[in-house]
Amino acid sequence: MAARTIACAVFVCLVLAGAENAAEWVRQGREFKAKGDAAAALRAFERALTLNPASAEIEDEVGFLLAATSRPSEAIPHFEKAVRLDPDFAPAHYHLGVAYWLAKDPARSIPELVVATRLRPTDADYRYRLGSAFNAVGEYKDAARELAESTRLRPGYPGAWNELGLARQKSGDFAGAVEACRRAVELEPSNLEARNNLGFALINTRQADAALAQFRKILESDPSNVMARVNIGFTYLQRAELDKAVAQFRAIVVDHEDLAIAHYDLGLALKQKDLLDAAQKELKRALELDPNLAEAHYTLGVVYWQGGDFDGAAEHMQAALKLRPDYAGAYFMLGTALKQKGDLDGAVSALKEAIRLNPGDPGPFNTLGQALRQKGDLTGSQAAFAQGAREKARKEAEQAETLRGKK
Repeated sequence: MAARTIACAVFVCLVLAGAENAAEWVRQGREFKAKGDAAAALRAFERALTLNPASAEIEDEVGFLLAATSRPSEAIPHFEKAVRLDPDFAPAHYHLGVAYWLAKDPARSIPELVVATRLRPTDADYRYRLGSAFNAVGEYKDAARELAESTRLRPGYPGAWNELGLARQKSGDFAGAVEACRRAVELEPSNLEARNNLGFALINTRQADAALAQFRKILESDPSNVMARVNIGFTYLQRAELDKAVAQFRAIVVDHEDLAIAHYDLGLALKQKDLLDAAQKELKRALELDPNLAEAHYTLGVVYWQGGDFDGAAEHMQAALKLRPDYAGAYFMLGTALKQKGDLDGAVSALKEAIRLNPGDPGPFNTLGQALRQKGDLTGSQAAFAQGAREKARKEAEQAETLRGKK
């Protein structure tokens, strides 16, 4: 076998020795690349680069083959040089964006992917990669736009539909999320991640029975799938079947004691049953396991507030806001707790931020009206109450319209 390997290597060297110019080396490199021989292709393109160092295309090929041969850190300088040589060469921008992403540098990755997509707007892969990156950094509306275009350009790719479902769900388009996730499952029924996402999207559109069916199909294929079990419990929560939810989550934490989300969901179910001490215990355990669970801080803060511990409530709302600065509900609860502590200035500031983040919620307007009245600002108080009443009437009208549409 060793002699055969040496002979093959000698043959490759002899073939390469016959190349006389950069174009011939490029041709040889492409032949080796087509055959799957990345190492030989790399040697050919590196030789071509010595003969034609001003070629963005050859720089890009060398970078691509370095990445393909597990040398990504060496690849990046070649991609960077390629885009300097030809700023309009889309593949180099795309490959550089992917390389930066794999190097965990989204701040440099996404701009390169944006340029690549602008240069080649009809490339479904470019759109998909950019949309997935936007998803990963929480830019869900941008993600949805890119992924929708990717699925339009290439309707048969389930991965893009699945990512589009996630983006739509995170941006509040729950009906659109169901549509996208359903397409992903139809294209690839064995994709349990897509099926799980479909189930979760169905929960958000109040289709609990359909959601349960999806989670149970997952368990038929993979009985140990813990997230399907968690989501079944969450579905029970959404249906207000609290005893079933508690039983489901208790069974999960017995099997997976270190699973933070299961302790959080169990705490949420116990809170809804008004078992506040037991809920507090589970929520604290969830935060021991994952201190970055903003929702657990929020829910634990609500439990403290329900028990009359306004200091504890404010502390956990502030912790939630450190993790999620755009958490409107946490600002609302922080303002409520601060008002009840007597910190009216802090309450007014928090409530105004809650309104800025979610101006359609009447609750913060009413609490702000109370706080301003206590401060002696009767004009501001009346304005806040009036706006709260308008938002409440608007929401009730929307709900009535929805109900009429369902008849």
